[in-house]
Amino acid sequence: MKIISKSLLWSSAFSLVLPQTAFASLSSAYASLVDTSQNQAFESKPAQFLKLAAVHFITNDGGLKFGGSNPGGQEFNPGDLCKSRGYLHKGCPAGYIPGEACTEDSSFVKECIDPDTWCRGNGYNVTSCTLPKYLSGKCPHSSTLYKSCETDNARACRDAGYASNCEVGKIGDRACPYDSKYKTCVCNPCAGFTYTSAEASAHGYVPGEICNSCGTMKYKRSEAPCDGFKTCDCGGATGAKTCWSGTTKKFDTCKECCDSKFQYDSSNCSGDFQLAGNSCGGKYDKCIKPGLILYSDRTTSRQYLPNKIAIGIVVDENLRIAAAINNLGANESKVEKCVTSSSLPEAQARLRCRYIYSYALKEWGNYDQLHTIQVDIPDLKNCSECASSCAPDGKANTEIVLAYGKAHGLNYNTFIFANNYQPATGCPSGSWCGKGNWFVPSMRDLDIFHKNKDSIRDTQELIPGSEPIVFDDYKSAYQSSNEQRVDDDGDSYHCDKIMDDSYWRNGQDWSWSAKVNSAGFVLPMIKY
Repeated sequence: MKIISKSLLWSSAFSLVLPQTAFASLSSAYASLVDTSQNQAFESKPAQFLKLAAVHFITNDGGLKFGGSNPGGQEFNPGDLCKSRGYLHKGCPAGYIPGEACTEDSSFVKECIDPDTWCRGNGYNVTSCTLPKYLSGKCPHSSTLYKSCETDNARACRDAGYASNCEVGKIGDRACPYDSKYKTCVCNPCAGFTYTSAEASAHGYVPGEICNSCGTMKYKRSEAPCDGFKTCDCGGATGAKTCWSGTTKKFDTCKECCDSKFQYDSSNCSGDFQLAGNSCGGKYDKCIKPGLILYSDRTTSRQYLPNKIAIGIVVDENLRIAAAINNLGANESKVEKCVTSSSLPEAQARLRCRYIYSYALKEWGNYDQLHTIQVDIPDLKNCSECASSCAPDGKANTEIVLAYGKAHGLNYNTFIFANNYQPATGCPSGSWCGKGNWFVPSMRDLDIFHKNKDSIRDTQELIPGSEPIVFDDYKSAYQSSNEQRVDDDGDSYHCDKIMDDSYWRNGQDWSWSAKVNSAGFVLPMIKY
């Protein structure tokens, strides 16, 4: 048998490498025709340039041929080979995935695979996920099968309507359960921004901060400051400029409004009477007949004369006696503590506290000899029930007590204080109103003072810087220079004058006290 070979060169675009098994699979029918004595020649080439010979088996009559394209021959090709190996499908119906391709002819495949079967066979088995997870790794041949579920918190929030940033006019409200940075957006409530533009700019107001609520602008507002204007209880003065602050009308100048108590002026207070007290709108709350003011030049006047130095207020014009009005003094630090701790109204508390801590609060006598504790002063008349007609000359009484104390080594502090009193200015030592000329008033002097206390108080208010000398507190008793009596034990007592009318005991405006450890207020007086 003669082998005729025809070499075929396969291009790299379609190369077929036939393994030995491919030849072994040839039909035994064909193989039996091969003359084993014939030489089989194959040209050895690299795989990519492998040439296959078209083999022609020729019998003695030359009638049977295989391979090649010679006329009259039967051709053996790769397609037949693929089919013989089980690659029976040439192409697949639309929608099916070709299976394993034949290596000799890739157009032949072993099977055509349904898309879902192919996907599941390649690990694409996931069809749904639970938020915040999403399907991931879609099968290329199916729209419903995926590789896995992957967490995507941000996407879950966005898909649920949450946003990381709200548009102008809105603010974040409820937080996304998957990522708190994402929130639902709601219209900004603009709390505190309660006015429209027109309301914020209304008469008497000025607009403040602005807030956007889904495109609706809301405002704050404040009352117009009206600098330089003020609220006037009784309206503005004639011709005053006005300014509205909210609903309040303000003025640059107020009309003075006065209580009905301000009723006195020159039309209804004249002659010996004088306007006094507080004033309002050109009228005063008092019309008084003032007492005489005593000046350091020994003159008196019912008018306060600022070019002179006032040193006292006249108690009795006929007796020419005046009471001191200044330089009595008090321990101010103790006064303030007393006022702060008092439950009384401040004005009343201040009077009482100044009385308690006044430097003019003195013991009538101050000595510790037991046998002279309440010794009687022989030259000082003993007065029954502290009668005001008894020993009426306070200056003479003071001189008697001081002389007795000096002779017996006893200190009568009330009298020492009064005798040493000297006004702050206008009365130098050696002058008629200096030290040595003031005395402790008698019960008569204090009785006159008490009867005229209202006028004296009003007069005192006319004098700048004068200290209070009249107290309506229940403790406001003034010491006199009179002795009250001598009791059965030989003890003697001094007389006090009570100034508070409401505290009179059974109509009695005097009291008596022991001369030792009994303190009272000292009101120095002087004759002019």
